[in-house]
Amino acid sequence: MTTDRTDTTDDDGGVGRMLRERLTRHPAPVLLRASVREALEPRAARPPWWTLWGAPAAAAIATALVMLLWIAPRLPSAPAGDPAQLVVRAVLAEHARNIFWGESRSDVVPAALPRAMEESGVALNWVFTGDDEIQLVNAKPTYLEGRRGIELTYQDSAGHTVTYVIVPGGNVALPERGRVQIDRWRPVVRKENGFSLIIWRQQSLLCVLASDLVSDEDLGRFKQYFVKVRSSTEPYVTY
Repeated sequence: MTTDRTDTTDDDGGVGRMLRERLTRHPAPVLLRASVREALEPRAARPPWWTLWGAPAAAAIATALVMLLWIAPRLPSAPAGDPAQLVVRAVLAEHARNIFWGESRSDVVPAALPRAMEESGVALNWVFTGDDEIQLVNAKPTYLEGRRGIELTYQDSAGHTVTYVIVPGGNVALPERGRVQIDRWRPVVRKENGFSLIIWRQQSLLCVLASDLVSDEDLGRFKQYFVKVRSSTEPYVTY
């Protein structure tokens, strides 16, 4: 006796043959083939972003970051209720930024200075723009410890950066300790973790000059810069 049965393999083959004969076949789009090929093949590792800038730029960025990490923990901490020290700490942070990333372009100062005065609310009747020893290279508005003011950046012939910040003084009282006679003025002179600061009040404004000129010889030069800036710059508040 013969028993009829369906051969699954033959049926599958017949269906496949029928589909191949009756259905129209279309080639896959080029973009689809490329996407499939890209998904199946291992992708080449993309080089780190800093290598695209070249070794010199990467080294400069790394050096700046290391120096900033070294400076940040050494910025002076401000005792509670000491607004002068809070401003000093903020000025040192600004000065560190000027050293590493600040622009040094004396050609932009004529345009930058009026805008900085307008946006800062601190106007300058006249301002020291430089001489053979030191030049004004940037001007911008700044905002330190809730005080809106103006920031001037100088650079001397030896490449040292000098940051000059002017903000409203409010109730900030400068201590007698640390005052030094420089020409006809008695500002406060401090050294804070590798930086020198000269602090004084002018009208109702608090003025701070910061630099890395810390040795005895350099400090004498820094005091000369103070005399030039102090005698040739007259700020006042416009708001």
